Amino acid sequence: MRWFHLVAVLAIAAGANIAANLWLPDAWDVPFNLAAGALALGVALHAGATLHELGLRPDRLRRGFVVGLLAAASIVAAVVGLAFVPGARRFLADDRVVGASAGAIAFQALVRIPLATALYEELLFRGVVFGLLVRHLTVLAAAAISALLFGLWHVLPTIATLEVNPAGDVVAGTAGATLAVAAAVAGTAVAGAGFLWLRLRAESLVAPVLAHIATNAPALVLAWLLAGRGVS
Repeated sequence: MRWFHLVAVLAIAAGANIAANLWLPDAWDVPFNLAAGALALGVALHAGATLHELGLRPDRLRRGFVVGLLAAASIVAAVVGLAFVPGARRFLADDRVVGASAGAIAFQALVRIPLATALYEELLFRGVVFGLLVRHLTVLAAAAISALLFGLWHVLPTIATLEVNPAGDVVAGTAGATLAVAAAVAGTAVAGAGFLWLRLRAESLVAPVLAHIATNAPALVLAWLLAGRGVS
């Protein structure tokens, strides 16, 4: 029965992932994801997971901010640098931002991504899932499994992205799309391992949350700016 709580958390995550990507309107993203994250956290606490195991120790908040801000600054510099490489700009392109208002983009970058993506996913994978796994496995094994699960979490979002990102034309066809999804799973698994390294380094979820925001929000803003200028 020691795995019951982990199975319950994974069931919550899988159900939430399917619902968010296939059924729920975008307006529900923030409240729905925060509710799913809170439910998963409740299961972990019921299982006896400690704040240390979950990366939620109050006395590590400051360290989490310092480590996270340093990582975020490096990530933002890399993302912005990508926009200056003509051949790489198409990977920032996203038809969903074409014609979007400044207010809509600000909401995405300042509210939805920080809360419904970064906080939610870090709490779920680097907090709850890793925290429950590491109670029964080595840190390395728990890290590998949580990273793989994080990669698989991105299967549905990647399929949706291929349909609205002009770069998806490069991998047109079933075989190409399959390779693109596999690459996305591998890439996000590596990113998940990196986020976990920050979490362990800082002993706080704050660090990977900030790094996660820096990975997603600037890319969205740049895609919008490039789309407005007609740059590809």
